[in-house]
Amino acid sequence: MSESTATENHPETTVYNPPLQLDAAIAAIPLVEAEKKPKKIGYLTNYSFHIWYQIVIEILKRRGAQYGAEIEVIDAGMSVENQIRQAREMIENCDAIILTPAATEGLEEIIELGKKAGKPVVIEANPVEGMSTMVAICDYDAGYDLGVWVGENVKNPHDSPLRILDVGLPQLRPCLLRSEGFADGVKSIQPDAIVVASINGEATPSIARKTALETLKETGDIDVIFAMDDETGQGAYQGYCDAGFDPETVILAGFGLAGDHEKDWLMKREALKVSAAMFPELVGLRCIDDIIKLYDGQTVPVRDVIPTVPMTAEMLEKYYPKKDGVWTPDFEAITALPTKSDCARI
Repeated sequence: MSESTATENHPETTVYNPPLQLDAAIAAIPLVEAEKKPKKIGYLTNYSFHIWYQIVIEILKRRGAQYGAEIEVIDAGMSVENQIRQAREMIENCDAIILTPAATEGLEEIIELGKKAGKPVVIEANPVEGMSTMVAICDYDAGYDLGVWVGENVKNPHDSPLRILDVGLPQLRPCLLRSEGFADGVKSIQPDAIVVASINGEATPSIARKTALETLKETGDIDVIFAMDDETGQGAYQGYCDAGFDPETVILAGFGLAGDHEKDWLMKREALKVSAAMFPELVGLRCIDDIIKLYDGQTVPVRDVIPTVPMTAEMLEKYYPKKDGVWTPDFEAITALPTKSDCARI
């Protein structure tokens, strides 16, 4: 499945409209100096319909063009078998590969294919045994920090234990780590806090909405919706409203803060009070820069950690100032955020 086909066929795609000054923002980050550069880079992805990955793909193409590289994008359609087959084909006509694994396990063969062909592979998001490097956040740590923010800033109005609905994606290890970190972070401040239910939003807002509605009919009212990504968080929030609860009394703590809609909603200071910003623009840029380094024989860390921060309305414009009326990444501000060399859990 091609990138365009995957996007067009998915019924819940939010289309990414790149800001006018995106190229200028990317160009402000110096290029990697390299004697050898790949001419064609393949990107084996998953969930390419998701706004977060639309942004990553756009950055890959623009950053790749700065190095004179063409980017080929293929979506696995949430299938490990598809992705391995696609890798076998891609390894023949690409100089290097970036891989977003379709699952937590079973993609080791792609690493071996790259090694046998002498072509570098950069992993994004989800570790694969034998990898040279992975560009990703520290998922547990980011979830923990978000949980601490909620624990410090959100209280049950009746002084009862805080009640949380966890909206996850359990088949992917990074998403499980976000949920675990969030619960631990909240409980570090409010030890009596309760995760009343954990549901699988399947990275799809309509599914999160339906599942949240069905679950909340059983659990009763909650104080906090935590979601491993903002879009399924929005779906779960709609399910909360469908269940007849007061939309003014629940807090949404999201993850990603990728699209304009999420940023606009955050600035309204309504249900979405905080989101763990994951900076997909920086992820895409680092994936390309790391490919250039590996192709040229340079050293890269096994974990190229992307910074995260619990983003609030008060902070947003520091990292995404509006230019020509559009949220535009400020890479200097983003890269100035502290990062950890070792994640608490992987």
